[in-house]
Amino acid sequence: MEEEARKILQRLIIVSVILVISIILNVLLYMGSIQPVSCPSQDTAAVQGYTSQSMSYLDYSGVSLEGADLAKINAYKTKFAGADLRRADLHGAKMTLADLTGADLSGADLVGAKLDYAILRNADLTGADLSYADLKCADLTGANLKDAILEGADMNYIIGEYTR
Repeated sequence: MEEEARKILQRLIIVSVILVISIILNVLLYMGSIQPVSCPSQDTAAVQGYTSQSMSYLDYSGVSLEGADLAKINAYKTKFAGADLRRADLHGAKMTLADLTGADLSGADLVGAKLDYAILRNADLTGADLSYADLKCADLTGANLKDAILEGADMNYIIGEYTR
């Protein structure tokens, strides 16, 4: 019985150590200890077919991604400041804490996109489809949402005033 209790204790210690390491790594990621890298290419075709984790922490500021198929991408803390995302397919994209300051998202498909805590200051969302998008705590200061579809979108606790 004592041997079995010792084995259980050893397993608990191992699991606890793994849990602590995981927590530390997540805190470092959240605190921004990992710096974004520059966009690997200015070419729209280069970002087609990205895997679900390949765009997080990258910097696509000012890049033209007009009409790009970025459905269901994971772009956590990715910078798209001033990017051209007109008519881009971003449905189901996970863009928590993404920086879309001044980005052109007119006509973009953002159905079901997760944009919680995203920065959309002065972004152009004219005619964008944001149906069922998660915009909780997003900064929409100066954003243009004229003719945007917002059916079922979660806009609780948004920051700033926007044009509708």
